[in-house]
Amino acid sequence: MTAQLDIPGIGQQLATLAEWKAQNKIYTQMINSEDYDWSAWDEIESPHEFGSKFGFDCMGLGNSEKEAILNYCGKQNIDPPFWW
Repeated sequence: MTAQLDIPGIGQQLATLAEWKAQNKIYTQMINSEDYDWSAWDEIESPHEFGSKFGFDCMGLGNSEKEAILNYCGKQNIDPPFWW
């Protein structure tokens, strides 16, 4: 068996969701909604400022943080984390 190359920054063990969110300026928050548990957005750290500027319907929503991020990435044509 050949040894696997270990390239810094590549591979699940070396990449974290927190790093990906920071690099892409994606923010998430657990919300109290009857329909969804998480929201995701970008650019502006405050969800209230983002919603006021762009509209709350521009946020990604989901029942998990992953689902909200994927929903937002789909709306904004952002590449989601490669390990998803």
